[in-house]
Amino acid sequence: MAKSKTRKRRTPGVSRIDQPEKHNHGFYVRLTRNGKRFAKFFSDRAHGGKEKALTAASKYYAELDKKYPRMARKAFAQIARRANKTGILGVSKITKDVKGKVYKFWQATWSPVPGEVAKKAFSIKKYGDEKAKVLAIKARKKGVSEMAD
Repeated sequence: MAKSKTRKRRTPGVSRIDQPEKHNHGFYVRLTRNGKRFAKFFSDRAHGGKEKALTAASKYYAELDKKYPRMARKAFAQIARRANKTGILGVSKITKDVKGKVYKFWQATWSPVPGEVAKKAFSIKKYGDEKAKVLAIKARKKGVSEMAD
């Protein structure tokens, strides 16, 4: 029977850094909230060993997390991203080629619950470009309004 590997539970935002060539060993904490970034390194040597450095890094992360709580999912879903090409969050114009046949549609996407993505597509052939876009925008707004936090 094969042994199953068990992983220790990690603190989110805390990474192990081991660079022997630079004599750099410790934990690095990273957190970004509302566009502001926080970062700090906790070396093994300065904290009296690997376990103590991890404890200090985890404690620092918890303090930051408490001081700067996470944004609600609905609010996060409405932040403009660089990748957005239409200017409308969660709405995109899609062209698909399926076995030589081209389909064009406007698609709305949102996340009703954590870990799940919902999509609704509106055919340009059926509704026309402008109406399909308007329907996708309405579907996105409705989906975001019903999102679970």
